[in-house]
Amino acid sequence: SIENGWAKRLPSFETCDIPVRNLYRYEEERWGTSAWRFLFFKNDKEHKLGATPLPDGRVKIYRELADTHLSYTGGLAAKYIPVGQEAELDLGAAPDVKVEALLVNEKTENYLFGDNGHVAGFDRVLSFEIKIENNRALPAAIEIMRNMPHPFWEIENAPKTPAAYKYEKVDVDTVKYALAAKPGDKQTIAYTLRLFEGARRDKK
Repeated sequence: SIENGWAKRLPSFETCDIPVRNLYRYEEERWGTSAWRFLFFKNDKEHKLGATPLPDGRVKIYRELADTHLSYTGGLAAKYIPVGQEAELDLGAAPDVKVEALLVNEKTENYLFGDNGHVAGFDRVLSFEIKIENNRALPAAIEIMRNMPHPFWEIENAPKTPAAYKYEKVDVDTVKYALAAKPGDKQTIAYTLRLFEGARRDKK
């Protein structure tokens, strides 16, 4: 029914109830002091997709309210998503999940001196508290990235930090804390970072 030289838009497919993974990330070096919200889904049969690649286009995100009405959350441009590939939708700063990283104490110790009597190395000891608030009515999965100024360091959680909050070493100068926050939950992660400076790097 399309005449020569004419164009017509046709729906590619229609599907409902695609499962998505909601994740909040915090990394000061990338997003400042805001938690950043992401949605993930995979273009496969488990997510009621996978029959065809998803073309470039604009994705609109809506949230279903208690009265079954939809509330517009935001929209963004999405790139081509091949079959089997996971899609990552960046929804930007999240006002309902708050993460605050505070430096509560700093000191230096374990000095090394050179032949001229000058300081050749020392340990810089930094104590941090990371305060997390989930002001949503739903649980929130949160990842907190902490980047070190160089690869010569040690980190230890403070005794008051729950044992479940173990950090994962991502690379030589980055660690990640992953946690689940209940609705209205407030949590604190406390840890001490020891940086080996100057000649102390060789003594680590």
